[in-house]
Amino acid sequence: MSQSTIARRRSVLLAATAAVAFACAAGPAFAGAFALREQSTVGQGMSFAGMAAGGGDSISGMFWNPAVVNQVVHFQGEQHVSGVFPTSDIEVSQATKDTIGRFTDGLGETGNGGNIGQGALLAAGYNAYRLTDRIAVGLSVNTPFGLVTDPRNNWAGQFLARSSKVLSVNATPTVGYIVNDWLSVGAGVQVQYFDIKLRQATPIPGGLPGAALPFLPGAASTKLSGDDIGFGFTAGAILKPIEGTEIGVGYRSRISHNLKGKLRAEIPPAAGGGVATQKIKADVGLPDSATIGLRQRVTDQFTFLAGFEWTNWSKFKSFDVKTRSGGAQVTELPFNYNDGYFASVGGEYAYNDELTLRAGVAYEWSPIDNKNRTVRLPDDDRWWLSAGASYAYSDRLGFDLGYSYVLVPGKSKINEEYPAGIPAVIPGVSDGFNAKSESDVHIVSAAVRYKFGGDAAPALVTKY
Repeated sequence: MSQSTIARRRSVLLAATAAVAFACAAGPAFAGAFALREQSTVGQGMSFAGMAAGGGDSISGMFWNPAVVNQVVHFQGEQHVSGVFPTSDIEVSQATKDTIGRFTDGLGETGNGGNIGQGALLAAGYNAYRLTDRIAVGLSVNTPFGLVTDPRNNWAGQFLARSSKVLSVNATPTVGYIVNDWLSVGAGVQVQYFDIKLRQATPIPGGLPGAALPFLPGAASTKLSGDDIGFGFTAGAILKPIEGTEIGVGYRSRISHNLKGKLRAEIPPAAGGGVATQKIKADVGLPDSATIGLRQRVTDQFTFLAGFEWTNWSKFKSFDVKTRSGGAQVTELPFNYNDGYFASVGGEYAYNDELTLRAGVAYEWSPIDNKNRTVRLPDDDRWWLSAGASYAYSDRLGFDLGYSYVLVPGKSKINEEYPAGIPAVIPGVSDGFNAKSESDVHIVSAAVRYKFGGDAAPALVTKY
């Protein structure tokens, strides 16, 4: 075979592989559960009920509402660490296994994905300082989006996913202003780094040489990677209409990213051999969200909390993936997500001056349903059950613990399309890749809080 023929074949394979690989990447990078709530140990212990309303001894509500920065007395710092331990087993349908067997003459990989969930540690930090009796400033560092999934390398769905790694880091400088004794406001600037790495068996569409190879054990891999830094803002307010009642409203803006990276495909010898690389770009936007929180003191010892959060996933319909040289479209990726919602209630009980106990329950409506669920992130609606405690070692030093059990009831259906061209050469694959997933998550969180400066609370002006 001539060098020019090999080059042309690689070009055709790379173009086809790029379209298929990006299409397979659509699911995990922007799914509802891809947004991480584990930003506060105190919040973890009560399913994040009322976090936008602030109050208590923690300033970690700054993540949901920057106006929480106003409750700092002099200087306060907090460090939070959460261990997230998910279990998500994918069971491939017998019909899909039979289809792969027919396509590969019984040689294809038909095993289940195993536990694709991977444990991770998430860190969050908050610092706040009071400049005047009205003005406070703060800085928070968070990981608002992230994902690590890793099914068996050789399994029936390897042409859809072999591994997924997504990382984000947000730094948010914040300023708060106390308007009067019943209203305070805050705003901040989000600076976000976003990175994504996805891997799968090299998808070679039917009709091209080696179309069955992605289904075989030991298949070559294709890796997609890209990163960017984006900017957004956050704003919020806290109202105290009557003594003992605090209502907080917070907003986190959409952040747009111009991801730049590359697609690296290992081409099997049967399909021409070698490694093909293409530089790519994609304009994507992580959704905005709004949160409302209520903190209601019922007695001197018991406080009721409630919260509701909306995430604007329905605006995320599709986006174009293009080559960086020339801007030619590689593919258009459809998402068609629904909006996401999260409702929570909880309570805090001051057992004594040092120990506070808390608990909460929440229900989350995922933007992912049976129409858009993928093997990379088989997300679904879920329940949160949480408990936690805080211990004040002194007036300046405190510790928090929190635990949540997250349960997805029943089994979730997965129905993904095969790589482009495969249905044309395999009879009876119009139903796509079918499987079911069963998932739950254990989350353990710990934090330390420390204060410096005097003991006097900031002065408040009289009501207007």
